[in-house]
Amino acid sequence: MQNLSLISLELEPLPAFAEVMKVVGPLMRLLYESLDAGATVCRKYYEQNCDGDDPEPHLREMIVRDQARRYLVKNGLQVTQVKERRFRLASEPLISLLVHYKGFAFRVLKAKRGVPPGCGLSRRRKEFYNQVSVRFLGDDGKPTGSKTNLLVLWDFSPSFGIANVWLACPAIAGARSQDVVLAWQEAIPNPVLQEAAAQQQPTSAGASADEMADLEIEALLRGEDTSEPTADSTAAALQSEPAGAPETPTDSATNSEEEADDRQSDKVGA
Repeated sequence: MQNLSLISLELEPLPAFAEVMKVVGPLMRLLYESLDAGATVCRKYYEQNCDGDDPEPHLREMIVRDQARRYLVKNGLQVTQVKERRFRLASEPLISLLVHYKGFAFRVLKAKRGVPPGCGLSRRRKEFYNQVSVRFLGDDGKPTGSKTNLLVLWDFSPSFGIANVWLACPAIAGARSQDVVLAWQEAIPNPVLQEAAAQQQPTSAGASADEMADLEIEALLRGEDTSEPTADSTAAALQSEPAGAPETPTDSATNSEEEADDRQSDKVGA
């Protein structure tokens, strides 16, 4: 009688967030821009066609998803709209976009406050969350599979723009949201706002320099000396000042208390 032995398979560790971002940074920008483009179309649709009514659930998500897919396709990506089996119309917002990029498979999903939706009865979503490799055709036309499956989660702002985008790495699938286990989840800053802030800082510094130059020119026209005071002139000015009242001795204990208060306020501000 042949004895059977169990073989323990050790799974490869999931990559860390920083490691993933080194590879997928450019794609994350495109994904953010695509969702932003979809939200813009959604707002215009309701402003121009719905007499000021609030966007209806499901329809607004479908508009964002459709326009995001078109944006990504125009930028050269292969995007699949994954329709899960046994999903009803009520679950329409949970239909995801599937994007393959450099060995990663991304599911782009609407997620309220960044909470990943559960898998329900969908076998394909369970496999994705459990890190089963997703098969697809590579750029060379040959079948290949994803090394890591990732979630791109997004949510609306109160004005129906894109409030937040998160990148998450699922580890264990669950039928309900609260049953899903993530290896990690990180918020992705809006790249457009980041660039605007970076451009604004040098502009402000340049404006301050221009203002100082204008003041110096005005002083020269009035015949005022704008040069820096020398050490001799500073000493002469100090000698010409009348002697003030004798310094009041301070209590060293009071100084220590003030310094302690300053240190404490620094900690609170930090």
